[in-house]
Amino acid sequence: MKKTRNTLAFAVALCCGSLASASSMAASCSVSSNVWSNGYTLTVTVDSETAAVDSWQAQLKFAQTPDITNSWNAEIQSSGKTVTASSLDWNSHIEAGNNVTFGLQGSYDGSFTAPDCVLASSGSSSSGNDTGNTGGDSSDSSATVLSQDGNPVHQRYKSQRTEWSQSKADIVLSYQYDNGGWPKNQKYDSKGSGGSGKGTFDNGATTTEMIYLAQVYRDGKNTKYRDAVRKGMDYTLEAQYSSGGWPQFYPLKGGYHDHVTYNDNAMSSVLTMLYHASRKDAPFDTDIFSDSDREKMKKAITKGVEYILKSQWKQNGQLTVWCAQHGKDDYQPKKARAYELKSLSGSESVEVLGFLMTQPQTDEVKKAVKAGLAWFSSPNTYLADHTYDKSVEEKIVYKKGSRMWYRFYDLDTNKGFFSDRDGKKYYDLMDISSERRNGYSWGGSYGEKIISYAKKVGYL
Repeated sequence: MKKTRNTLAFAVALCCGSLASASSMAASCSVSSNVWSNGYTLTVTVDSETAAVDSWQAQLKFAQTPDITNSWNAEIQSSGKTVTASSLDWNSHIEAGNNVTFGLQGSYDGSFTAPDCVLASSGSSSSGNDTGNTGGDSSDSSATVLSQDGNPVHQRYKSQRTEWSQSKADIVLSYQYDNGGWPKNQKYDSKGSGGSGKGTFDNGATTTEMIYLAQVYRDGKNTKYRDAVRKGMDYTLEAQYSSGGWPQFYPLKGGYHDHVTYNDNAMSSVLTMLYHASRKDAPFDTDIFSDSDREKMKKAITKGVEYILKSQWKQNGQLTVWCAQHGKDDYQPKKARAYELKSLSGSESVEVLGFLMTQPQTDEVKKAVKAGLAWFSSPNTYLADHTYDKSVEEKIVYKKGSRMWYRFYDLDTNKGFFSDRDGKKYYDLMDISSERRNGYSWGGSYGEKIISYAKKVGYL
C-alpha cells in the first residue's frame, strides 16, 4: 500500500449557529492506494491537525483518467483528471487532532499512479480493508493463547470424526478424486468412481472426509485410509492462494468460485482442520503426518491468518467483520450468486472470529477479534426480541429476550438486507420471492455462541 500526504494552511469560517470568526490552521490530506491489474481503491484521510474543521473539500489530481466505479463517505464530482470530494452532513465536522476518511474505487488502462491530494477548503469515515496488516505470525511465544473450551469453531470438527458409520469408509474413499479432493453433498450410499474432477471445500467437503478417514485409520490402522488423508492434505495445501486464502473449488472453476470463500464456513473449516492436525489432536494423533508435514500446515495457517486480517472490513473507520467471499489479491468483498451480494456476513464471520481465537493473541489478532466481537455485540447489528423461524412464512418473528442477526449487512450502513435472483437488494423479507424466502437462510441467532465464548475468556 502506498501513501502520499499534502499539507495545506488555510482560513476557515467556523459555524456556531451563524457566522463566527475565521481562524488560520494547518490541515492535511493523505492517500493510501491498493492497486491491482486494471483496478484500484483509494482511502483518503483528511486530518484536522491542530484546530477543528467545519466542512471540507478535497481535490484529487490524477495522472490518468480516474474511471471511478464506486465511492463512499463523500460527495464525488469528476472533471477530466481531477476528482473533487466534498463532506457529507454527518462527517463534515472534524475535532482538533482527529481525522475522517473517504474512499474511491476505479479502473485504469496502462499504468496507475496514486493521485496528489489538496484540501480546497475547510474528511469522511474510511471503509475498506487494512491490506497493510501482516500480523498473522503465530510463532510469537509471548502472545496469550486462549482456552478453547466453548469456542464454536470446534463443534463441526468434533462431529466430522463420526460423520458416517465406519462401514462406509470404502465408499467415501472411492469418491476421492485423483488430485486428492472430494465432491460435495454426497450421501455415500453407493460406490463412486473418483477420477479427475474438481474437488471442493464448499459445504464441508474434503475437510469432512479427511477428518472422518483419519478417525477410521486411527481406529483400524488400515494404511489405505492414512494414504487418502495424506493425499487430501497435499491437495488442501496446494489449493491455498499465495495471498493466504482458499478458493471454493480446486482446480479453479472460474467465476465467483475462485474468490476466497468464507461462505458456508469453507475457509474456517480448512483452517480449523489444519489447526488440529498441526497439533496432533485426535484423530490426527497417529503416524498419519510427519513433523515436516505439520510445519507446512503451520505455515499455511500463518498465511491464512494474514489473509483474514487483511480482508476484515473497515466501516466508518472501525474494523468490523467479513463478507462471505473476498478477492484473492485485492481482499475486497465480492458477490457470488445473484442473491449473494457484497455484504458483511452475520453468519460466516462467527467461525472466522472463532478461528482467530485459536491463534496466539498478538496485538493485530486481538485487535481484529475484539473489533469483530464489538460488531456482533452492538445493538445496531442485532435485532432485539426477535428470532428467525423457518417454519413460518414471515421468518422474522417477535420473541422476547431473543436476538437475531441478519445473514447480510450493507457494507457502509450496516443495515440488514435480503436479495433475490434478480440481483437486487431488499430491506423487507416479504418483498423477495417465496422461492428465495423459503430456500435460503436470511437470519439466525448467529452471534450468541461467539459472544458467550468471548465472555468466557474475558473478551467481553
